[in-house]
This record gives sequence, structure tokens and C-alpha cells, in this order.
Amino acid sequence: MNVLEFPRSLEERLHRNPVVASLYGTDSVEAFLAGPCQVAIAANVALPDLEGLVSTLSSAGKFVFVNIDNSDGLAQDRGGVEYLRKIGTPGLITTRTMLIQKANQLGMVTMQKVFITDRSTLPRSTNAVRQNRPHLVQLMPWPVIPYISQQDLAELTPYVAAGFVQSRDDVIAALKGGAKAVSTSDVELWSITRR
Repeated sequence: MNVLEFPRSLEERLHRNPVVASLYGTDSVEAFLAGPCQVAIAANVALPDLEGLVSTLSSAGKFVFVNIDNSDGLAQDRGGVEYLRKIGTPGLITTRTMLIQKANQLGMVTMQKVFITDRSTLPRSTNAVRQNRPHLVQLMPWPVIPYISQQDLAELTPYVAAGFVQSRDDVIAALKGGAKAVSTSDVELWSITRR
């Protein structure tokens, strides 16, 4: 396992509610706040709205990762990470090595996004995770995860399954397959809890 020790409070949240809400913009924030889902990934949120969104979600007791790669007006560099930390963002998600490392240094919870397009990308992905030591890895798309060897998967754990999660059965299958959680923008799936 190459990742940093998983924060206990986040572990407890994801154990109860293993679905991470993917918020694209601010349109579905009210639905997220009204439901049992505890963790969100915020993407495509314009810079002027970002601080207010982080504050609103944090005040409601929710945990938010900001996707720095998809935030309009936010520099995708160390300064951008410092800004996110300054406004109280607890978590950061990105594909970029140096941003994961900087966020780790600042004490943020990190999630590294990994796209598995074919077997040839796995060594590069596992090496990046080994180097960066994020708290979580977001593996995309989730339907390919069962085809990853247990040895390679162990290098990318704990992971959040994402991409093409379309039903309750998909969520259950991903969790049974070893995912720590599943992320989706489908509001209907945000209410799934563990029994």
C-alpha cells in the first residue's frame, strides 16, 4: 500500500455512506446537503463561488474534495493548492503529481485521479501513486477495475471507483470488489448507505 494513513473521521463517514457525490458546478448542492451522503467532489465551480461552497459544505458537516484540475479560474499549481487550503478546503483531487505532494505537505486529504485506459498505463499509474502517496486513489472507469490484477490493485488502494457508475447494482458490485467508496453524479445513488 503506497497511500498515506487514511483519516479516521473520513473512514467513518465513508463506512456509513460509501457514495461520494460528484458535484459539477453548484446546481446539485442543495440535493447533496439534504441527503445522507457525507463526502463530495466539487468540480467546475467558478473561483468566485468556491470559497462560499467550501464554507457552506463544511458548515453543514460535510467533507469536500475540490477537483483543482476542473475549477475555472483556479491556478493548477502550488499557489492554487495554497489558496484552497487558505479557504478551508479539507481535500484535493487531481491527476497532477506536484499538486498531490504540495497538498500532503499542507495537511490536506488527497485523492489522486487515475485513468485506466489499458494495461500499459498501469505501471505508470502505480509508480505515480507510489511516489505521491495520496490518501485515496480515484480509479476510472469503474467497469475496468475487475480486470486489474490483485497485485496492481493493491498498489492503488484504498480506491474510489468512478466513471460509468449508473445503478445501485454498480455501487454494490464496486464495493464488493474492494472499493472504499464509489463516486457518481447520479443524485439517486447518493442516498445509498451500508446496513
